Amino acid sequence: MTQPSELFNQLFKADALSGTQLERCQLACKIAIEAQSLPEKSFVRSVDVALILSAVKVDADTLVATLLSDANVEDFYDDAYIEKYFGHASAELVKGIRRLNQFKELDVSNRSDVQHERLRQMLLAMTTDIRIMIVKLAYRVARLRHLKFEEPAVRKQISEETQLIFSPLANRLGIAQLKWELEDLSFRYLYPEEYKDIASQLDSKRGGREAYIASVIDILKTLLDSQHIKAKISGRPKHIYSIWKKMRRKQLPIDELYDLRAVRIYVDTVRDCYEVLGLIHSHWNYIKDEFDDYITTPKDNGYQSIHTVIIGPEGKTVEIQIRTFDMHHYAEFGVAAHWLYKEGAKGIDKNLEKSIANVRQMLENSDDPDVFKEISTELQSQHIYVLTPTNDIITLRQGSTPLDFAYSIHTELGHGCRGAKINGRIQPLSTQLKTGDKVEILSTKNGTPSRNWLNPNLGYLNSSSARNKVKNWFNKQNRAQNIQAGENVFSREIKRLHAHTVKASDVLERFRVLDENELFEAIGKGQINERQLAAAIQDRIKPQQKSFASKPPVIQPPKQEAVAGDKPVYVVGASQLRTHLAPCCQPQKGDDIVGFVTRGRGITVHRSDCPNILNLSHEDLRRLIEVSWSYVEQEPQGFTAELSISAFDRKGLLRDVMGALTDMDINLIDSQTHTDSQERTVTMKLTLEIESGTQLGDVLDNIERIQNVESASITKI
Repeated sequence: MTQPSELFNQLFKADALSGTQLERCQLACKIAIEAQSLPEKSFVRSVDVALILSAVKVDADTLVATLLSDANVEDFYDDAYIEKYFGHASAELVKGIRRLNQFKELDVSNRSDVQHERLRQMLLAMTTDIRIMIVKLAYRVARLRHLKFEEPAVRKQISEETQLIFSPLANRLGIAQLKWELEDLSFRYLYPEEYKDIASQLDSKRGGREAYIASVIDILKTLLDSQHIKAKISGRPKHIYSIWKKMRRKQLPIDELYDLRAVRIYVDTVRDCYEVLGLIHSHWNYIKDEFDDYITTPKDNGYQSIHTVIIGPEGKTVEIQIRTFDMHHYAEFGVAAHWLYKEGAKGIDKNLEKSIANVRQMLENSDDPDVFKEISTELQSQHIYVLTPTNDIITLRQGSTPLDFAYSIHTELGHGCRGAKINGRIQPLSTQLKTGDKVEILSTKNGTPSRNWLNPNLGYLNSSSARNKVKNWFNKQNRAQNIQAGENVFSREIKRLHAHTVKASDVLERFRVLDENELFEAIGKGQINERQLAAAIQDRIKPQQKSFASKPPVIQPPKQEAVAGDKPVYVVGASQLRTHLAPCCQPQKGDDIVGFVTRGRGITVHRSDCPNILNLSHEDLRRLIEVSWSYVEQEPQGFTAELSISAFDRKGLLRDVMGALTDMDINLIDSQTHTDSQERTVTMKLTLEIESGTQLGDVLDNIERIQNVESASITKI
């Protein structure tokens, strides 16, 4: 067995590492070697993957994370251990690699082309650091190298996954060393006879063909240097899978393919292109039928380059492409991008495509392994990719919720949705989904949507198509029901905004409706949402605010607040509770006021028409309590408060609520719990003994943090 010191020498250059880096690299090698002696949990050892990546010349941090990602040591070295001994960056890399490695065998046989593309995009969108995807591709190469020892059915499955998912990803990222091996090895297992036939017809192995290309490049460099032409030259031999694809596409035998060996020359100007072409044709004979000038006559997609095939050393044909650097940039990263037309990809995420192009450019323009650190940014996607229980992939916009997901599957599933499991756990319907989540919708037959779903402040729906489906449902309901529902919503908003002087008739013109019934019907149908209604009501309040603000300043009596114990405001039902006046609206005695339970600072008193109160979120409105002016001094003492808690039902919910109260040393005086088995919701009424306003705020905070709790509010003090 290889010793840790031997592995270290194969992977790292000790003189390029700092003291801490050196220790971490040595420890990672030790752990990876240790993994080889543990009971096998995976076909692939991280040592093999790291050796593959050393040829790609990735940075030392990537190699360390790769060594630590071995499935066999996962139970012994968890995330906390890795963060402690290898640092946060390495811990995040390992975590990402392990997450992608959970997608081991993907069922691609019955998926459509659209599903294949969504799967590729999902894997990319899950990658918070592009190095994680490169490691994942190397894991797949190692898996293919071991595939010959497995059953034919497994070989077929892994090879199909590779060709449909992982090879295109390597191609997309421009990792040529991994791409050709992924394609050739999977081709070998899927089409063994064709593979052997092409391999036998090639006059040399890949190593020999690479040496031949290198010799041609040396000749070209000498030729161009003699004429003082500045150029960059690269070359590659075509691999077996690529040869097979071209033979099928052109319906030609292998001896009629002239680009088995290819060289590309990049220069600064179009004039240089033609000067290089003249030098090449004067030095070697060329095949006239294989000459194409796409600079003079570009392809339909804008691609420009000169292609020629020469009879090179030893009488072997070599394809040479000549282009400017700008032409190359357009071919690789513009609409003519090589991977786009090779894969025939459709439905590409534009933001993701742009991120990939940036990665390819950085990899192409640098030989420094540390470039991998510079590109370790999250690939930006305009979508998320979510799995159904049957592993189909659904594309949703960023910020989508389980309700958006349900409506994207089927309208009736959305209407009947009453809950959702995300990765096996029940979560609120307003939870924002992320790429890779598996979502199961809990629904009832003949279910109906809730008007709350249309309230943008509650965050139930992010998709306009889903909102339209809900609106359409309400549009079809009985007119009288919609009017009644709309009137209820209007009354609730008036109460919430403390705008009792505003009548429905005051906002008719704002919404261009003729009478109150038409207004209420539009609200009931969801054509006017609660945010729009609140804005209209606030506009009617604002003139009052302006007139208030224009009053001459009031001459204040000597400040009594300086006297210990004086108290200008008390909380109704708990007059001893400490309060302080809000600096934003500076309420004065006689103003209409309202109290707000702050997080950790007791009760803040605002004017009822304070903009900060009028613009509170739906969640923060639950923290408003009734207050009144008074200068009566009272001794501090405890008081009782009644809390209302709404939550999605789950095992252990009541235990967790009681545990939170116990942790805060809160005395529970009374409790009532009601469970709606059909809706899978729970409502709790708790009467608590509270010591201070600060403690009351802490209670609300801690209760709202409990899993499945949707809201906690004060109903009585």
